[in-house]
Amino acid sequence: MLAAHREGTDPGLLERLWAAHGAVARRSLAAFRVTVLEVPEQSSDAILQSLVRTGRFDYVERDYFARTAAVPNDPSYVGQWHLPKIHSAEAWDVTTGSSSVVVAVIDSGIDGKHPDLEAKLVPGWNFVNGNADTTDVLGHGTAVAGTLAAVSNNGIGVAGVSWASLVMPLVVVDDSNYAAYSNIAEAIQYAADHGVRVINISIGGPCASSLLQSAVDYAWGKGAVIFSSAMNDGAAAPYYPAAANHVVAVSATDDNDQLAAFSNFGSWISLSAPGTDILTTMSGGGYGFWYGTSFSSPIAAGVAALCLAVNPALGNAGLVSLLEQTADDLGPPGWDLAFGWGRINAYRAVLAAAPPVAPSLERYSGRGR
Repeated sequence: MLAAHREGTDPGLLERLWAAHGAVARRSLAAFRVTVLEVPEQSSDAILQSLVRTGRFDYVERDYFARTAAVPNDPSYVGQWHLPKIHSAEAWDVTTGSSSVVVAVIDSGIDGKHPDLEAKLVPGWNFVNGNADTTDVLGHGTAVAGTLAAVSNNGIGVAGVSWASLVMPLVVVDDSNYAAYSNIAEAIQYAADHGVRVINISIGGPCASSLLQSAVDYAWGKGAVIFSSAMNDGAAAPYYPAAANHVVAVSATDDNDQLAAFSNFGSWISLSAPGTDILTTMSGGGYGFWYGTSFSSPIAAGVAALCLAVNPALGNAGLVSLLEQTADDLGPPGWDLAFGWGRINAYRAVLAAAPPVAPSLERYSGRGR
């Protein structure tokens, strides 16, 4: 359970409230004035309502769980169709990214010994275990990271969308494929506090959350853009954090520019990107095909990283608007429920992001009239 106390509340009073309700404070999220509580499940609803009635809290809500948005597919077929589909090669003629653009991957960790990822990682944090061990416990985070920023042009493995970007692994998913909203919120705050401008969250839960929205707003206020997967139920039901304000929700397209059969859709979708048969890195050093909006999201995030490489001065609102305006419009003209503003286009995006070049002034030679 998550309890957001009002500013100025006496800590001693909070301790007495926890004790009176049979709640145990497990940790505090100081930036959001939130205490993560453990309560007996059979009385959780009553405790929640009782705490609300005290008038001491901005909100009290369950600490919901999210899950990842991918399913492994056939590892025997070779090819990365999604890169030419978003015009990556043309974009790479403009920029292959910058090591100064760090992308946070909030997920299950990353295989730090993978040959296509080993050189790309900066220190992160494990919010499940409370330590610096960001080893991948599920394989999902490794696949997401490779899609976004695998070492490229090195003669082995696969290419990532943003070749030069570094990746910060932030572990929130456990080995059962669940992620507590409180851990996701802490990871968002951590990334923002470390100056990360692009955050990818290929995770989603079906319940809205005041804490998640507060964390998203916190990161947005520090100039970060969060990309999140629309999830894979083939339905219009919103998932979070994708459906939160100030999050770029990404649906999945197939190789025929149709909405992938599994992809969610709805009024909360911002953009779309390829999400079927995505060849990427796998834990243990290998490669395989995955599908899901888990991979649409880092493809879009990778394009955002390319844009920041050519123009670090871009603000987050300007960056999101640029990605929307340069997307390839699919479906009905303009924004629609399936594709948002369209499928991400890396080449058009980096061209639009590049700052204008001032015309050079030739020195006057004194010749002529």
